Formats: sequence, structure tokens, C-alpha cells
Amino acid sequence: MNSLTPKPFASAKQTSRYSTLRRSVGFGPNTGISVVFVCLLILVWATTPSFRHLLTFQNLVQQVSINAIIAIGMTFVIITAGIDLSVGSIQGLSGVITAMVLMNPALVGRFGLAVIPLAVAGGVAAGALAGFLNGAAVSLLRMQPFIVTLATMWAIRGVAEIITNGSPIGTVSPDRPLANLRNNILQNKFTMIGMGFTGIIPLSALIALVVMIASHILLSRSAFGRQVYAIGGNKEAARLSGINVDRTLLMVYALSGLLAGIAAVILASKLVGGQPTAGNGFELYAIAAVVVGGTSLFGGVGNVIGSVLGALIIGIINMGLDLHGISAFWQQIVTGAIILLAVLIDDRVRRRRA
Repeated sequence: MNSLTPKPFASAKQTSRYSTLRRSVGFGPNTGISVVFVCLLILVWATTPSFRHLLTFQNLVQQVSINAIIAIGMTFVIITAGIDLSVGSIQGLSGVITAMVLMNPALVGRFGLAVIPLAVAGGVAAGALAGFLNGAAVSLLRMQPFIVTLATMWAIRGVAEIITNGSPIGTVSPDRPLANLRNNILQNKFTMIGMGFTGIIPLSALIALVVMIASHILLSRSAFGRQVYAIGGNKEAARLSGINVDRTLLMVYALSGLLAGIAAVILASKLVGGQPTAGNGFELYAIAAVVVGGTSLFGGVGNVIGSVLGALIIGIINMGLDLHGISAFWQQIVTGAIILLAVLIDDRVRRRRA
């Protein structure tokens, strides 16, 4: 074969093996974000001695686990070219519902320690219901996701304030019915969800890992996941191809609410009670993690693993700044700059592809 003869393209089998190899080493669609994550980790490790302690890593993954779970739900929503601004408020409401069930004297007297799974189920169900209502307004009433979730962000937070009269739900005074048992369940048992360990690994991190794996399989390996991408790519084309767009959107927003409910249970466990103001601003961190992780705000592009890496990157940056004694106000500025940069890169990549 002379130098002027075109070289044959790699076979489909070779290409498939190459793609599989890339995915197996953690790259694939997340090549850039993976490199950024590793470089950032090395930088903070080298410049911050206190970051090298095991306790610091444990605190990091405990903090990131809540944001990562919310970001996973947000990933599904944003891939459909939607947005969910209500997840922070859903956290507040779900945490309050969880605490109310957990500290109810009648339920504690009847179920004892079994009230904990009942409370967890109540909090998660409240989140799923709120997400379902968001999805119903978006899919059935054909309302814009931004307007719907902006409205429910305020409304859901208001519901949490009303049912608690604006006060946290936590430990009770000794003169209340079953006070010792209720306080023991809240302080010594329920807190294991958010602050307990399995060996050296925080339990909250294991919950986040299970959520990530299940969500990744759902998004990348199921018909539902393909429908989510199709809707984000072109909603009308997806509808004409036979996809039930309304049902899929309903399920996507319900899933986002459900995952926010799971995160709320972990947060309530860390706060040792339900606070109606809990989760305030968490929706912005979730959106930041999703965008930093490579999910396009225009829809149709993104994945769960990238969003988790985005949450880790933001968590490492905030912890690194905190360990260096930099004010939390500057952390907010840095987070805002990260969001702006990520959106700018997303816009440039989209235009280049077009």
C-alpha cells in the first residue's frame, strides 16, 4: 500500500472496544470534568495539609452527598430542557414531615423504633408528591417549568412554615408524653442516617452512591432514559415518534421531588430535626453541580456521573476555601463564577456543534 492510498477506517468492533475502554476508565462523555476533578483534588491536597486527614474527607463526602442526590434528580429535569427551582423548598417540607411523623407521640407509642422507616417514607412521599404536582403543571397544563417551579418554590416553603408555625420540630421537654423515648429516637437513632458510619464510610455517602448507580442505570440503560434524552433533544419530534411526552415529564419531575425528599431525610438527620427553612438555596447548588458536570441547559445532553463529579468539585472548592480561612461570602462569589463559566462553555460548545 503506497502513501497515497487511504488508510482503512477502524472496524466497528475496534471502535466499540475503544469506547468501552474509555467508559471503563471513567472518561467517555465526562473526560474534561474527570480531568478537572483530579487536578483540583491534587491541588487542594498539595496546598492544604488539613485536607489530607481522613476526618476531612469524611466531612466532605457527608456534605456533598446531599447536594449530589438533589443534583441527580435535577439532571433528569435539565436533560428534558426543564428546570426545578423548588427542590430546596421540597427539602424543607419533606424534612418537616419526617420530623412530625418521627416525634408524634401516638405513632411512637404504637410503633416504637419502627416509627423511623415510617417517618422516612412520609418525608420521601411528600417530596415525590410535590414533584408530581410540578410535573402535572408542566406536562398537563403546558406551563413553563421555570414559572411553575418558581411558584411552587414559594408555595411549598410557605406550607412548611404554616404547618410548623415557623418553628423547628425537634426534641421535646421532659414533661411531654413519651418525651424520653421520642428524644432518644431522634437524637440517638435517627441521626445515624446522616451522621452514622459503615466502617470508615459515612452512611449518607453510601446512600448517595446507591442513588447514583440506580439513576445512572435508569438514565443510560432503560427506555425511560432514552425518552428523557429524546424529549430534551426535540420535544415535538419525540411526540411524533410515539413517545408519551406528558407521562415522561410527569415521571421526571416526580423523580426529582422524590430524590429531594431522600436528601431532606439525610439533612433532617444531620440537623437533628425538621426545620422549615432547611434547604434554602440548595436548588442553586444542584443546578451548579449539574451544569459544571456537563449537562446542557438547552437539554438533550448530560449524565448522572458528570453531575456527581460537579457536586464534588463544588464541594472541594468550598472546603478548600474554608480550610484556608476564606469567608463564606467569597465562596458564594466563586460558586457564582463557576456557574457563569460553565454556562458560557456550554453555550460555546453548543454553537460549535451547530
